[in-house]
Amino acid sequence: MCDSETDKKCRDSDRNFRIEDNILIGKELSIPKIPVNVAEEALKMLKSKPDFIGQVDAFTGKVHTFADMSERSIKCALWLKKQGVKPGDIIGLCTDNNLDAFLVLLGIMYIGATCNTWDHNLSPITARYFLELTSPKIVFTISSSAASLRQTAKELKMNLKVVVLDKLDEYESLDEDVLRGHDTREIVEFKCFTTKPDDVALIVPSSGTTGLPKATKLSHYSLHCCMHSDKVRNLQGHIFIIVPTVRWNYGVLMSFRVISVHAKKIIVPDNDDAEGLLQFIEKYQVSLFSTDPFILIKLIKNELLDKYRLPSLKMIISSGAHLRKEYQDILREKLPHVFVNNSYGLTDAGCVCTAQTKFSKPGSIGYVLPDVCIKIVDLQTEKALGPNKTGELRIKAISTMQGYHNNPETTKKSFDSDGWLRTGDVAYYDDDGEIFLVDRISDFIIFRSINVSPAEIETVLATHPAVLLAVVIGIPHEVDEEHPMAVILLLPGKSVTEKELINLVEKNMPDHCRLRGGVIFVDQLPRTTTGKIARKQLRDIYTN
Repeated sequence: MCDSETDKKCRDSDRNFRIEDNILIGKELSIPKIPVNVAEEALKMLKSKPDFIGQVDAFTGKVHTFADMSERSIKCALWLKKQGVKPGDIIGLCTDNNLDAFLVLLGIMYIGATCNTWDHNLSPITARYFLELTSPKIVFTISSSAASLRQTAKELKMNLKVVVLDKLDEYESLDEDVLRGHDTREIVEFKCFTTKPDDVALIVPSSGTTGLPKATKLSHYSLHCCMHSDKVRNLQGHIFIIVPTVRWNYGVLMSFRVISVHAKKIIVPDNDDAEGLLQFIEKYQVSLFSTDPFILIKLIKNELLDKYRLPSLKMIISSGAHLRKEYQDILREKLPHVFVNNSYGLTDAGCVCTAQTKFSKPGSIGYVLPDVCIKIVDLQTEKALGPNKTGELRIKAISTMQGYHNNPETTKKSFDSDGWLRTGDVAYYDDDGEIFLVDRISDFIIFRSINVSPAEIETVLATHPAVLLAVVIGIPHEVDEEHPMAVILLLPGKSVTEKELINLVEKNMPDHCRLRGGVIFVDQLPRTTTGKIARKQLRDIYTN
């Protein structure tokens, strides 16, 4: 830690960017665009330390060495080839966190096929949407989703093979079918398909915050860039828990990175059992914990951090949504030995775009990362803005998506005329170049021509000790355009009245932020396929 005299020097050495013409430019790593199969890179890492324990099932304690992971993923690839799968074919992966999820993904990519990851909590509508959109030849899934997929495929008259990763009568399974019948010689002599840099490795759902998720195409080069040594150096020597599944691009990237630094990953369920996660951190002496803000908020609100001290933990990475300043402050206070890292990335950008350093201001999303450029543009003129001015955050990155599968019109609209990716996020950067999120453009509430930020109202509501999560949406009004309404998820055993929350906002915020639309209490909040609050769905529910 730096003392006060050298603090500025330490801060400056932690940054790898410059600012030119109001553009934040990350360090350029000059990664060559050469033929590379990103899964083959992972396979080489697995083969380099065969006895290393790479995965542990948190519940059962079952382990996979790198040799186990290598063999199982190669067998999966061999089976796919025997099914007639060719380079460029799309294979679905609809699963929760388990020991084989990422290994199947590797097997798909080894042979040059494209892995299309989905949420395992499939609704019939989402299942139909993805089957029609990407037309996978085979889908690997878990038993709870198998029947829905098979029935939907039948309705669509698709010849779809459904394989379960666990076991289920009348279905082919990974252990009993996919991984059997391969001789030692073909495993030892297996060679990966040599892909071109722009070949699509992964099709992953976008956030789906404005409707059904788009199918975002990411190339082998995109994933390869995210494994550069400069981007994984701070991950070395850790034992990981990564809550996001492979349905998230982040879950895929982190799984590749864990292998690339020869680290161990503890496989945990992607549920909201916050205390269970803390128990696993203690049991397996986890040093790096990656999760979403909702889990972190539950840890705080349920006072679990007074019960668990977590001496092994060194870093928390918050991803998937923005961790607000007040929660980051509490985490830093309760866990002074832990670096709590707010980061920012988009599926469409293909990478984590910003991250905090140990000297970052609480509540920021940190500084622009290598091979990423960021600008903040005026919402009307689209002119690049200087420090401390709020506008839309736009991105250029070498890892940016190839586009949305079978959706060229939406792909085109996602970029401005100069090729910058439109994020839809409102932000600003300060005089130090540190970036702060404000809200999403699509989430703004229009009250008498005033743009009202839901995030600001939600911050006030979250200060009430009974509130676990607050979501503010705009409800149409024939005179005022929209009225703010709060949808509240309470902590178990806690209570608060609608009037108390309305008064809380009225006391602490301007008149245009008052909860004129009222307060609704719910038992659960709808989420998108990537775990974010489904605000559009909430607006549809309470508008109607």
